[in-house]
Amino acid sequence: MYKHIKSLTSMRGIAALIVVILHFSYYALPKTGSTLSNYSNFFKNGYLWVDFFFILSGFIMTHVYAEDFYSKISLDNYRSYLFSRFARIYPLHIFILSLFIGLEFIKFFLLNHSAFTGKFNLTALFANIFLLQAFDLNCPPLFWCNTYWNEPAWSISVEFVVYCIFPLLLFFLLRSSEKNDLIIYSFTLFSILLLITFTRGNLDSIIGIPSIARCGLECILGLITYKVYRRGNYRKYFNLNFLAIIAITWIIMIMHSYWHHWRSLHDWIVLPAFSILILAISVNNNGAISKFLNSRIMLYLGTISYSIYMVHWFIQELLKLFWIYGFHNELGKGFTEYEALTSLVVFLMMVLIAASLTYRFVEVPARNYLKSTILRKECIERQ
Repeated sequence: MYKHIKSLTSMRGIAALIVVILHFSYYALPKTGSTLSNYSNFFKNGYLWVDFFFILSGFIMTHVYAEDFYSKISLDNYRSYLFSRFARIYPLHIFILSLFIGLEFIKFFLLNHSAFTGKFNLTALFANIFLLQAFDLNCPPLFWCNTYWNEPAWSISVEFVVYCIFPLLLFFLLRSSEKNDLIIYSFTLFSILLLITFTRGNLDSIIGIPSIARCGLECILGLITYKVYRRGNYRKYFNLNFLAIIAITWIIMIMHSYWHHWRSLHDWIVLPAFSILILAISVNNNGAISKFLNSRIMLYLGTISYSIYMVHWFIQELLKLFWIYGFHNELGKGFTEYEALTSLVVFLMMVLIAASLTYRFVEVPARNYLKSTILRKECIERQ
């Protein structure tokens, strides 16, 4: 049985909130974004925390499944693993998608707006239902593909693709030596730089089919980072609190600035810092950072992080729609800086309340139901 690493759960919550702030401030209410950017571009660069998610996902999945797939990949193990991953992500995804469908009916019947048009077309809906929204065949794969009903859920599509091949990555990479791990990590990092440079020049715009490579390569970074964590050699040479401070400082410095030139390098150079941060906080100690991450409120934030990530775009779209209906103009048009920042705080509170509800009444019950169903089926098959 694997040991739960609490601090990484808390980091998921922090990453999810940063993505939420990015989306509301720069997509729903740009006045908020311009106000924040007067002080720092940290939240404007918030999309980079999706890449943190991918690296963290590779780390955690290696932590959980390394023993299962180290020596062999059996059909039973693979099936059980894949169903577990499906039960983790799909129920909430389909629930949020159903809310978006309801929103389209509200547009049509109550607001007299056109429905199921634009990116909310029926073809895109079926792609989302089957987790295929990253595979838009109606446009070239290296260009913008507008197939996402729930915008953040593009990452769910590509993650599930990577889930399918991850046991193979474990089987082949877990045996590599320490020296080869360094080579693999460096080669993977360089491959990501090439991906950024020769697609859209920044990580934010790498969606569609190229995003599968983005997710897969970053999961490999997480896998190798986990191997370093398990060996523990770095603890002889580095103080963990000092290592965490270096990583946090590195990340803040990169995200504080917005490089219009050398954009690909800007987005790429933060990735090793994410690995170092994950490495530094994975080991429990009595430092201030560990105490903060292991506090009850931070652990709860991390626990509901998937719900935070999945529900916030719907709330955002709902607010925009009813603001237009009630005030006949765009959300927050004419707001002062103070009103814009206040709106952000109110929005975050709404997201946290909604995420708490979806976690308790949708995410956990549905996941437990699916897992209990497959367990019953396996027991029957063995009889």
